Amino acid sequence: MTKKFLFLSESSCGKCPSGFLHFNTSCYFFSYADSPTVKKNWHDSRTDCINRGSDLIVIDSPEEQVSLHAWQNGFWVGLTDMDTEDHWVWINNVTEVEPRYWMDGEPNEYGIGEDCAAVVYSSSNPWKSRNDANCQRNEIYWICEKVSR
Repeated sequence: MTKKFLFLSESSCGKCPSGFLHFNTSCYFFSYADSPTVKKNWHDSRTDCINRGSDLIVIDSPEEQVSLHAWQNGFWVGLTDMDTEDHWVWINNVTEVEPRYWMDGEPNEYGIGEDCAAVVYSSSNPWKSRNDANCQRNEIYWICEKVSR
């Protein structure tokens, strides 16, 4: 089915809430592990994370980028251009400055409302795995992230 982060431990060592896995200073919740048949749009995914005391993942290291590439089913991340078209901003208010992580031809605003980012599997290049998608219509898995205690 899917793969987990390659660097996450199976336990949280008491640093993360139940259902979250620990790595470095963060705890991660994988939605497919909780309900493998449930997929949501970007807004509902973010609401789920917030209800868990976290938020959608912010990919801020090369290690996260490459490890996330292994997850073949795709998932929402906390990156959007909802406020200003073509100005991609992470939910922690950091402007996206790494266009090299977008798949070739992305972001392309194909159709209407492709204002939310997802990471999808790329067999050709693990560095190019981001895709813009319709925030409302597309329903996929998501990953939540929170700072560990």
